[in-house]
Amino acid sequence: MQMHAWVQTTFGGPESVALQDIPRPIPKADEVLVQVRACALNRLDLLQQVAPLVPGFSLPHIAGMDVAGIVSATGGSEGEALVGRPVVIDPVVTCGDCAWCRRDEPGFCPSLRTIGSTRAGGLAEYVVAPARNCHVYDPENLSPVMMASVPVASVTAWHGLLGAGRLQAGETIVIPGAGSGLGTAGIQIARRTGARVIALAAGAEKCRAAEALGAEIAFDRTAVDWVAAVRGHTGHGADFVWDSIGGAFLQQAIDACRIGGRVILSGTTAGNDSTIRNTSLFHFGRSLIGHGGYTRREMRETIAAYQTGALTAVIDSLYSFPDVPAAFAKLKSGEFFGKIVISIQ
Repeated sequence: MQMHAWVQTTFGGPESVALQDIPRPIPKADEVLVQVRACALNRLDLLQQVAPLVPGFSLPHIAGMDVAGIVSATGGSEGEALVGRPVVIDPVVTCGDCAWCRRDEPGFCPSLRTIGSTRAGGLAEYVVAPARNCHVYDPENLSPVMMASVPVASVTAWHGLLGAGRLQAGETIVIPGAGSGLGTAGIQIARRTGARVIALAAGAEKCRAAEALGAEIAFDRTAVDWVAAVRGHTGHGADFVWDSIGGAFLQQAIDACRIGGRVILSGTTAGNDSTIRNTSLFHFGRSLIGHGGYTRREMRETIAAYQTGALTAVIDSLYSFPDVPAAFAKLKSGEFFGKIVISIQ
């Protein structure tokens, strides 16, 4: 049987992706076939149109890491109970049996592959995934569009702030990229924890939206010296700065911390290499912490937070399946607040 999918066949940019009619995937014994209802976009979807960034990436490729849909078939008995159920997919696919997987640290599994990055993703009518990666949700309270916003950004924020970062009530955290999926989830998670949020965004409109979402204050980092603004607002610097940007931002993040503060490293959108002043760390007892990968437990906790209403999906815009190029253009423009989602069926 055939299906429609947006397939990347070369490198160069959005023009490298085209809608094609291709064979529907067949699930293996431990996998299920999911009829995709919604798929959210991530920056990696754009970056890998230009060059292969993740080891194991190959062409032809179907992007889309954030997927929600209905299980329509199973390759074996493991997924039989899921058939007909609405699910959101954890895109991190691992062996499930190595020492890292047994310790619930799947991000370090030697055989890790990612749906939408090094496996076929959700910008298609159907996708296959291991049955153990599929999480059933209540469709009475949450739509596929809302659930498609969860996997990459929200669980990454959950792990970065609560797991690796150990954010505590009463602490002050700086969250950059407030209009991104990471930023909108991070603001909510931090506020839910009882932390004070200083958001950074590009433009006054995004700053106002970040404050409406729960930030105590938001600074336009394209218009002001945000480090001085943070230090002036707090009087001594932030307890915690979340660096999802990299490049020159890292030294700024260190300078924005109080004595004994910490920076979580979790992204490289501004570059993979940073130059820092060592004295700005050791003289002031500040710490750099590597983000690492989220756990399966954290994925379940994040989904549960949406199910109970503790977190709310922030959707910037919704596009139909034929309008994927327009959705990519919106993502590339940076003019969005929240997740950009494709409704597929």
